[in-house]
Amino acid sequence: MKLYIFNPDTDLALANNRENYMPPARVRQMTQELELLPLWYSEAGSCIFTPSSRKNGEFLAEAKSLFGVEAECIKDTSQLPCDENIEITPWGWNVALRRQLLGRGVDESLLPSPHELALYRELSGRDKDTEILRSMSPSAGFTAKIIDNIEECREYADRHPRCIFKAPWSGSGKGLLWCWGKYDDKSDGWCRRVIAEQGFVVATPIYEKVQDFAIEYYCDGEGCLSFVGYSLFSTNTKGAYQGNILQSEDMHRDTLSQFISLNELDATDTLLREKLAATYGRKYKGYIGVDMIICRTADGTNALHPCVEVNMRMNMGVLSTILAKRFLAEGSRAIFSIDYYPAAEELQSFLARMEKENPKRIVNGKLVTGFVPLVPAGKSNNYIAYIKAERNG
Repeated sequence: MKLYIFNPDTDLALANNRENYMPPARVRQMTQELELLPLWYSEAGSCIFTPSSRKNGEFLAEAKSLFGVEAECIKDTSQLPCDENIEITPWGWNVALRRQLLGRGVDESLLPSPHELALYRELSGRDKDTEILRSMSPSAGFTAKIIDNIEECREYADRHPRCIFKAPWSGSGKGLLWCWGKYDDKSDGWCRRVIAEQGFVVATPIYEKVQDFAIEYYCDGEGCLSFVGYSLFSTNTKGAYQGNILQSEDMHRDTLSQFISLNELDATDTLLREKLAATYGRKYKGYIGVDMIICRTADGTNALHPCVEVNMRMNMGVLSTILAKRFLAEGSRAIFSIDYYPAAEELQSFLARMEKENPKRIVNGKLVTGFVPLVPAGKSNNYIAYIKAERNG
Protein backbone atom coordinates (compact mmCIF):
# COMPACT_ATOMS: atom_id res chain seq x y z
CA MET A 1 0.00 0.00 0.00
CA LYS A 2 1.16 3.51 -0.80
CA LEU A 3 0.77 6.54 1.44
CA TYR A 4 0.78 9.72 -0.66
CA ILE A 5 1.88 13.05 0.80
CA PHE A 6 1.52 16.42 -0.92
CA ASN A 7 4.50 18.52 0.21
CA PRO A 8 5.05 21.18 -2.49
CA ASP A 9 7.64 22.90 -0.27
CA THR A 10 10.14 20.11 -0.95
CA ASP A 11 12.42 22.20 -3.21
CA LEU A 12 12.53 24.96 -0.61
CA ALA A 13 13.31 22.36 2.05
CA LEU A 14 16.16 21.00 -0.09
CA ALA A 15 17.57 24.51 -0.36
CA ASN A 16 17.38 24.98 3.42
CA ASN A 17 18.62 21.43 4.11
CA ARG A 18 17.79 21.52 7.83
CA GLU A 19 15.63 19.07 9.73
CA ASN A 20 13.76 21.88 11.51
CA TYR A 21 12.90 23.75 8.29
CA MET A 22 9.58 25.61 8.40
CA PRO A 23 8.11 26.73 5.05
CA PRO A 24 6.66 30.24 4.62
CA ALA A 25 3.08 30.76 5.80
CA ARG A 26 1.74 31.01 2.25
CA VAL A 27 3.31 27.67 1.32
CA ARG A 28 1.93 26.03 4.47
CA GLN A 29 -1.52 27.29 3.56
CA MET A 30 -1.24 25.96 0.00
CA THR A 31 -0.11 22.57 1.33
CA GLN A 32 -3.13 22.34 3.63
CA GLU A 33 -5.69 23.52 1.09
CA LEU A 34 -4.40 21.27 -1.70
CA GLU A 35 -3.52 18.26 0.45
CA LEU A 36 -6.03 16.02 -1.34
CA LEU A 37 -4.42 16.55 -4.77
CA PRO A 38 -2.65 13.13 -4.73
CA LEU A 39 -6.10 11.56 -4.95
CA TRP A 40 -5.91 12.06 -8.72
CA TYR A 41 -2.59 10.30 -9.28
CA SER A 42 -2.77 7.70 -6.52
CA GLU A 43 -2.97 3.95 -7.07
CA ALA A 44 -6.11 2.02 -6.21
CA GLY A 45 -6.19 0.93 -2.57
CA SER A 46 -3.80 3.63 -1.41
CA CYS A 47 -4.11 6.33 1.26
CA ILE A 48 -3.75 10.11 1.08
CA PHE A 49 -2.20 11.83 4.09
CA THR A 50 -4.53 14.73 5.01
CA PRO A 51 -3.39 15.93 8.45
CA SER A 52 -5.28 19.23 8.44
CA SER A 53 -8.67 19.54 10.11
CA ARG A 54 -10.39 20.06 6.74
CA LYS A 55 -13.41 17.91 5.96
CA ASN A 56 -12.78 15.86 2.84
CA GLY A 57 -15.45 13.16 3.21
CA GLU A 58 -18.17 14.64 1.00
CA PHE A 59 -15.70 15.65 -1.71
CA LEU A 60 -14.03 12.21 -1.65
CA ALA A 61 -17.38 10.44 -1.93
CA GLU A 62 -18.34 12.51 -4.98
CA ALA A 63 -14.96 11.90 -6.66
CA LYS A 64 -15.40 8.16 -6.14
CA SER A 65 -18.93 8.27 -7.55
CA LEU A 66 -18.11 10.39 -10.62
CA PHE A 67 -14.63 9.21 -11.52
CA GLY A 68 -14.17 5.87 -9.76
CA VAL A 69 -11.09 6.90 -7.76
CA GLU A 70 -10.09 4.30 -5.18
CA ALA A 71 -8.20 5.88 -2.28
CA GLU A 72 -8.88 6.78 1.31
CA CYS A 73 -7.78 9.67 3.54
CA ILE A 74 -5.97 9.36 6.84
CA LYS A 75 -5.36 12.25 9.23
CA ASP A 76 -2.74 10.53 11.37
CA THR A 77 -0.05 7.98 10.58
CA SER A 78 -1.29 5.88 13.53
CA GLN A 79 -4.20 4.95 11.25
CA LEU A 80 -1.85 3.08 8.90
CA PRO A 81 -2.36 -0.68 8.90
CA CYS A 82 0.40 -2.60 10.71
CA ASP A 83 0.20 -5.81 8.69
CA GLU A 84 0.97 -4.46 5.21
CA ASN A 85 4.03 -3.32 3.32
CA ILE A 86 3.74 0.46 3.16
CA GLU A 87 5.48 2.65 0.62
CA ILE A 88 5.56 6.33 1.56
CA THR A 89 5.27 8.43 -1.59
CA PRO A 90 5.67 12.18 -1.05
CA TRP A 91 5.80 14.89 -3.71
CA GLY A 92 9.53 14.90 -2.94
CA TRP A 93 11.92 13.79 -0.22
CA ASN A 94 13.99 16.01 2.09
CA VAL A 95 15.46 15.82 5.59
CA ALA A 96 12.70 17.98 7.12
CA LEU A 97 9.98 15.61 5.91
CA ARG A 98 11.90 12.63 7.28
CA ARG A 99 12.07 14.25 10.70
CA GLN A 100 8.38 15.15 10.64
CA LEU A 101 7.37 11.59 9.84
CA LEU A 102 9.64 10.17 12.52
CA GLY A 103 7.99 12.60 14.95
CA ARG A 104 4.61 11.21 13.93
CA GLY A 105 5.70 7.70 14.84
CA VAL A 106 6.49 6.37 11.36
CA ASP A 107 8.95 3.47 11.53
CA GLU A 108 12.42 4.47 10.38
CA SER A 109 12.60 1.42 8.12
CA LEU A 110 9.94 3.02 5.90
CA LEU A 111 12.00 6.17 5.35
CA PRO A 112 15.11 6.99 3.32
CA SER A 113 18.32 7.09 5.36
CA PRO A 114 20.20 10.37 5.91
CA HIS A 115 22.82 9.12 3.43
CA GLU A 116 20.15 8.47 0.78
CA LEU A 117 18.65 11.91 1.33
CA ALA A 118 22.06 13.55 0.99
CA LEU A 119 22.46 11.81 -2.38
CA TYR A 120 18.91 12.82 -3.34
CA ARG A 121 19.72 16.47 -2.63
CA GLU A 122 22.96 16.29 -4.58
CA LEU A 123 21.19 14.82 -7.59
CA SER A 124 18.44 17.48 -7.39
CA GLY A 125 20.81 20.43 -7.75
CA ARG A 126 20.79 22.61 -10.84
CA ASP A 127 24.43 21.77 -11.51
CA LYS A 128 23.16 18.38 -12.73
CA ASP A 129 20.94 20.15 -15.29
CA THR A 130 24.00 22.04 -16.50
CA GLU A 131 26.10 18.88 -16.79
CA ILE A 132 23.39 17.13 -18.81
CA LEU A 133 23.01 20.12 -21.13
CA ARG A 134 26.77 20.24 -21.69
CA SER A 135 26.85 16.55 -22.55
CA MET A 136 24.22 16.99 -25.28
CA SER A 137 24.86 18.42 -28.71
CA PRO A 138 25.88 22.10 -28.42
CA SER A 139 24.96 22.81 -32.04
CA ALA A 140 21.95 24.98 -31.13
CA GLY A 141 24.15 27.16 -28.93
CA PHE A 142 22.31 26.74 -25.61
CA THR A 143 24.63 27.15 -22.64
CA ALA A 144 24.64 27.26 -18.86
CA LYS A 145 27.52 27.98 -16.51
CA ILE A 146 28.20 27.04 -12.88
CA ILE A 147 29.71 30.01 -11.01
CA ASP A 148 31.06 29.94 -7.45
CA ASN A 149 32.48 33.46 -7.03
CA ILE A 150 30.99 36.93 -7.24
CA GLU A 151 33.60 38.35 -9.61
CA GLU A 152 32.65 35.81 -12.26
CA CYS A 153 28.95 36.68 -11.80
CA ARG A 154 29.74 40.30 -12.65
CA GLU A 155 31.81 39.26 -15.66
CA TYR A 156 29.04 36.97 -16.90
CA ALA A 157 26.44 39.75 -16.65
CA ASP A 158 28.75 42.07 -18.56
CA ARG A 159 29.08 39.51 -21.36
CA HIS A 160 25.39 38.56 -21.31
CA PRO A 161 23.28 41.64 -20.42
CA ARG A 162 20.08 39.54 -20.72
CA CYS A 163 20.70 36.62 -18.40
CA ILE A 164 19.33 34.60 -15.48
CA PHE A 165 21.15 33.55 -12.33
CA LYS A 166 19.63 30.48 -10.66
CA ALA A 167 20.02 29.18 -7.12
CA PRO A 168 21.02 25.49 -7.03
CA TRP A 169 17.86 24.54 -5.11
CA SER A 170 14.61 26.51 -5.14
CA GLY A 171 10.89 26.21 -5.71
CA SER A 172 8.89 26.91 -8.86
CA GLY A 173 9.80 30.36 -10.12
CA LYS A 174 11.80 31.01 -6.96
CA GLY A 175 15.54 31.31 -6.71
CA LEU A 176 15.76 33.08 -10.07
CA LEU A 177 17.43 36.44 -10.65
CA TRP A 178 16.42 37.96 -13.98
CA CYS A 179 18.87 40.51 -15.35
CA TRP A 180 17.36 42.47 -18.21
CA GLY A 181 20.40 44.55 -19.10
CA LYS A 182 20.96 45.62 -15.49
CA TYR A 183 23.24 44.00 -12.91
CA ASP A 184 23.20 46.33 -9.90
CA ASP A 185 24.06 46.20 -6.20
CA LYS A 186 20.86 44.30 -5.46
CA SER A 187 21.77 41.69 -8.07
CA ASP A 188 25.28 41.48 -6.68
CA GLY A 189 23.93 40.96 -3.17
CA TRP A 190 21.57 38.22 -4.35
CA CYS A 191 24.35 36.28 -6.06
CA ARG A 192 26.69 36.78 -3.11
CA ARG A 193 24.07 35.43 -0.67
CA VAL A 194 23.20 32.37 -2.76
CA ILE A 195 26.86 31.47 -3.28
CA ALA A 196 27.48 31.82 0.47
CA GLU A 197 24.45 29.68 1.38
CA GLN A 198 24.37 27.08 -1.39
CA GLY A 199 27.86 27.11 -2.90
CA PHE A 200 27.24 28.35 -6.43
CA VAL A 201 24.78 29.81 -8.92
CA VAL A 202 23.94 28.68 -12.44
CA ALA A 203 23.99 31.40 -15.10
CA THR A 204 22.35 31.20 -18.49
CA PRO A 205 21.36 33.69 -21.22
CA ILE A 206 17.70 34.64 -21.56
CA TYR A 207 16.33 33.09 -24.73
CA GLU A 208 13.33 34.22 -26.77
CA LYS A 209 10.77 31.65 -25.69
CA VAL A 210 8.05 30.39 -28.02
CA GLN A 211 6.70 27.41 -26.04
CA ASP A 212 7.31 25.78 -22.66
CA PHE A 213 7.07 22.02 -22.47
CA ALA A 214 8.60 19.00 -20.76
CA ILE A 215 9.09 15.30 -21.21
CA GLU A 216 8.21 13.21 -18.17
CA TYR A 217 9.95 9.92 -17.36
CA TYR A 218 9.90 7.23 -14.70
CA CYS A 219 13.24 5.90 -13.46
CA ASP A 220 13.08 2.33 -12.13
CA GLY A 221 16.28 2.61 -10.05
CA GLU A 222 17.93 -0.09 -12.14
CA GLY A 223 19.13 2.09 -15.00
CA CYS A 224 15.98 2.21 -17.14
CA LEU A 225 13.88 5.29 -17.89
CA SER A 226 10.41 4.88 -19.38
CA PHE A 227 8.40 7.57 -21.15
CA VAL A 228 5.45 8.89 -19.11
CA GLY A 229 4.21 11.72 -21.31
CA TYR A 230 4.63 15.20 -22.69
CA SER A 231 3.78 18.22 -20.58
CA LEU A 232 2.73 21.47 -22.25
CA PHE A 233 2.60 24.19 -19.63
CA SER A 234 2.73 27.94 -19.14
CA THR A 235 4.75 30.15 -16.81
CA ASN A 236 4.54 33.81 -15.85
CA THR A 237 7.20 36.43 -16.59
CA LYS A 238 9.16 35.34 -13.49
CA GLY A 239 9.20 31.68 -14.48
CA ALA A 240 6.58 30.52 -11.97
CA TYR A 241 4.28 27.67 -13.03
CA GLN A 242 0.76 28.68 -14.10
CA GLY A 243 -0.93 25.65 -15.60
CA ASN A 244 -0.95 22.71 -18.02
CA ILE A 245 -2.78 21.71 -21.17
CA LEU A 246 -4.48 18.31 -20.86
CA GLN A 247 -4.87 16.37 -24.08
CA SER A 248 -3.81 13.09 -25.66
CA GLU A 249 -0.14 12.38 -26.42
CA ASP A 250 -0.93 12.49 -30.16
CA MET A 251 -2.47 15.92 -29.71
CA HIS A 252 0.60 17.06 -27.78
CA ARG A 253 2.80 15.90 -30.65
CA ASP A 254 0.59 17.70 -33.16
CA THR A 255 0.97 20.91 -31.12
CA LEU A 256 4.75 20.58 -30.85
CA SER A 257 5.06 19.77 -34.56
CA GLN A 258 3.90 23.32 -35.29
CA PHE A 259 7.21 24.56 -33.87
CA ILE A 260 9.81 21.83 -34.37
CA SER A 261 10.17 18.61 -36.32
CA LEU A 262 9.02 15.45 -34.59
CA ASN A 263 12.22 13.75 -35.73
CA GLU A 264 14.20 16.27 -33.70
CA LEU A 265 11.86 15.78 -30.74
CA ASP A 266 12.27 12.00 -30.85
CA ALA A 267 16.04 12.22 -31.24
CA THR A 268 16.20 14.52 -28.20
CA ASP A 269 14.06 12.09 -26.22
CA THR A 270 16.39 9.20 -27.05
CA LEU A 271 19.53 11.15 -26.16
CA LEU A 272 17.98 12.49 -22.95
CA ARG A 273 17.13 9.00 -21.71
CA GLU A 274 20.75 7.99 -22.23
CA LYS A 275 22.09 11.01 -20.34
CA LEU A 276 19.54 10.78 -17.53
CA ALA A 277 20.20 7.07 -17.09
CA ALA A 278 23.91 7.77 -16.70
CA THR A 279 23.28 10.37 -13.98
CA TYR A 280 20.21 9.06 -12.14
CA GLY A 281 19.52 5.56 -13.44
CA ARG A 282 20.85 3.44 -10.56
CA LYS A 283 20.75 6.11 -7.85
CA TYR A 284 17.09 7.13 -7.88
CA LYS A 285 13.66 5.55 -8.27
CA GLY A 286 10.76 7.81 -9.21
CA TYR A 287 9.59 10.44 -11.65
CA ILE A 288 11.95 12.75 -13.54
CA GLY A 289 10.68 15.69 -15.56
CA VAL A 290 12.89 17.60 -17.99
CA ASP A 291 11.69 21.14 -18.73
CA MET A 292 12.47 22.38 -22.24
CA ILE A 293 11.71 25.44 -24.31
CA ILE A 294 11.27 26.08 -27.99
CA CYS A 295 13.09 29.32 -28.76
CA ARG A 296 13.22 31.79 -31.60
CA THR A 297 16.77 32.20 -32.90
CA ALA A 298 18.41 35.30 -34.36
CA ASP A 299 17.65 34.15 -37.91
CA GLY A 300 13.94 33.78 -37.12
CA THR A 301 13.83 29.98 -36.97
CA ASN A 302 12.86 27.81 -34.00
CA ALA A 303 15.31 25.77 -31.94
CA LEU A 304 14.79 23.23 -29.17
CA HIS A 305 16.51 23.84 -25.84
CA PRO A 306 16.75 20.24 -24.61
CA CYS A 307 17.36 20.72 -20.88
CA VAL A 308 16.36 23.88 -19.05
CA GLU A 309 15.73 22.11 -15.75
CA VAL A 310 15.44 18.59 -14.35
CA ASN A 311 12.79 17.94 -11.68
CA MET A 312 13.72 14.78 -9.80
CA ARG A 313 10.37 14.34 -8.04
CA MET A 314 6.67 14.22 -8.66
CA ASN A 315 5.65 17.34 -10.59
CA MET A 316 2.68 19.08 -12.17
CA GLY A 317 3.55 17.69 -15.60
CA VAL A 318 3.26 14.10 -14.40
CA LEU A 319 0.03 14.93 -12.56
CA SER A 320 -1.37 16.50 -15.74
CA THR A 321 -0.39 13.48 -17.82
CA ILE A 322 -2.15 11.14 -15.39
CA LEU A 323 -5.22 13.38 -15.25
CA ALA A 324 -5.50 13.35 -19.05
CA LYS A 325 -5.05 9.59 -19.38
CA ARG A 326 -7.34 8.57 -16.51
CA PHE A 327 -10.08 11.16 -16.43
CA LEU A 328 -10.29 13.05 -19.75
CA ALA A 329 -12.55 11.73 -22.50
CA GLU A 330 -11.02 10.95 -25.88
CA GLY A 331 -11.21 13.98 -28.14
CA SER A 332 -11.51 16.45 -25.24
CA ARG A 333 -8.96 19.06 -24.31
CA ALA A 334 -8.61 20.73 -20.91
CA ILE A 335 -6.59 23.10 -18.84
CA PHE A 336 -5.28 22.23 -15.39
CA SER A 337 -4.53 25.16 -13.11
CA ILE A 338 -3.77 26.05 -9.52
CA ASP A 339 -5.03 29.55 -8.69
CA TYR A 340 -4.68 31.80 -5.67
CA TYR A 341 -7.28 34.37 -4.65
CA PRO A 342 -6.24 36.94 -2.00
CA ALA A 343 -9.81 37.10 -0.70
CA ALA A 344 -11.71 33.90 0.04
CA GLU A 345 -14.89 35.54 -1.24
CA GLU A 346 -13.26 35.95 -4.65
CA LEU A 347 -12.57 32.22 -4.82
CA GLN A 348 -16.17 31.37 -3.92
CA SER A 349 -17.42 33.75 -6.62
CA PHE A 350 -15.05 32.18 -9.15
CA LEU A 351 -16.26 28.68 -8.30
CA ALA A 352 -19.92 29.65 -8.56
CA ARG A 353 -19.38 31.36 -11.91
CA MET A 354 -17.29 28.54 -13.41
CA GLU A 355 -19.71 25.82 -12.34
CA LYS A 356 -22.64 27.78 -13.76
CA GLU A 357 -20.95 28.65 -17.06
CA ASN A 358 -19.20 25.28 -17.50
CA PRO A 359 -21.48 22.47 -16.25
CA LYS A 360 -19.59 19.20 -16.19
CA ARG A 361 -20.47 16.30 -18.44
CA ILE A 362 -18.96 12.97 -17.40
CA VAL A 363 -19.38 9.74 -19.34
CA ASN A 364 -18.07 6.44 -17.96
CA GLY A 365 -15.83 8.22 -15.47
CA LYS A 366 -14.31 10.52 -18.11
CA LEU A 367 -14.73 14.30 -18.25
CA VAL A 368 -16.09 15.35 -21.64
CA THR A 369 -16.70 19.03 -20.98
CA GLY A 370 -17.01 21.37 -18.01
CA PHE A 371 -15.38 22.50 -14.81
CA VAL A 372 -14.22 20.18 -12.02
CA PRO A 373 -12.47 21.27 -8.80
CA LEU A 374 -9.79 18.78 -7.79
CA VAL A 375 -9.82 19.68 -4.09
CA PRO A 376 -12.59 20.79 -1.73
CA ALA A 377 -12.78 24.57 -1.40
CA GLY A 378 -13.86 25.65 2.07
CA LYS A 379 -15.33 29.09 2.70
CA SER A 380 -11.99 30.37 4.01
CA ASN A 381 -9.80 28.88 1.27
CA ASN A 382 -7.62 30.95 -1.02
CA TYR A 383 -6.21 28.17 -3.24
CA ILE A 384 -7.98 25.99 -5.76
CA ALA A 385 -6.85 23.30 -8.20
CA TYR A 386 -9.18 22.50 -11.09
CA ILE A 387 -9.58 21.29 -14.64
CA LYS A 388 -11.84 22.80 -17.30
CA ALA A 389 -12.53 20.72 -20.39
CA GLU A 390 -13.95 21.34 -23.85
CA ARG A 391 -14.31 19.26 -26.97
CA ASN A 392 -11.35 19.61 -29.31
CA GLY A 393 -12.21 21.64 -32.37
